[in-house]
Amino acid sequence: MTTEFHAGGNGEPLVLLHGLTDTWRAWTPVLPMLERHHAVFAPTLPGHYGGEQYPKGMRLSIASTVDMLERELDAREIERAHIAGNSLGGWFSLELAARGRALSVVALNPGGCWEYGIPAPRSIRLYFRRNYLLLNAGRLLGLLETVARRPRSRALALRELVARPQGVSAAAAHAMFIGSLGCSVLNEALRLAASGDMFGELGPIDCPVRIAHGTKDRLIHWPEHYAGIRRRMPDADYLPLEGLGHVAMWDDPELVAHTILELSAPDRTVQMAAA
Repeated sequence: MTTEFHAGGNGEPLVLLHGLTDTWRAWTPVLPMLERHHAVFAPTLPGHYGGEQYPKGMRLSIASTVDMLERELDAREIERAHIAGNSLGGWFSLELAARGRALSVVALNPGGCWEYGIPAPRSIRLYFRRNYLLLNAGRLLGLLETVARRPRSRALALRELVARPQGVSAAAAHAMFIGSLGCSVLNEALRLAASGDMFGELGPIDCPVRIAHGTKDRLIHWPEHYAGIRRRMPDADYLPLEGLGHVAMWDDPELVAHTILELSAPDRTVQMAAA
């Protein structure tokens, strides 16, 4: 079972899924707003720092990871839920929806939306490899806390992930660094991403879907990296998040929370706007 997660709030269930090398703490900025309307469950994904590890002999795949996520939902008696995911977690949100587990989906800068059967964009793969090497060098030199503590160094280290680094505290940045280094599935994920075998077709989805893309996302670019999903899901709601980066929750928590709640709790967001 997942060893690191967050659960809280009341109302219909809302599942939050983070991106590759991250942890459930990516959702920290938006949790208070979301928990006013939902019973929130934010697990750390399998193979990630603090999350359930893959059983010995099991190979990483989208299907096997979603199988493990479904077992988590079953264990918590969550039959269907509103689901929001960021980056790789955005694709997992769509996969769960295709399995009939979603009441609604909000995918924030989702991975896997390029054309099917081709490698992930080279710039994305290079980022993750370079980031791991730099973080590992920083760890060996004992510099991670120093980088996280200094605003200019922190902004430089997070430049591909957030557009407004001032919103990320030193403690949060350090946790992101440690989480990235502790992701045991990174190399296998990058191998699959380079082969084009990581992401496949999606089955039919019978719930509302919103694809939200940060206009300052330096990893996944609109519109070229969304060509596959736009062709497969032309009726989804495609929403730009002005001025936000890849892990948009840190850039503008209120806008991200509202983007999710507009789909998952529309009556309540209307009341919030009126107030």
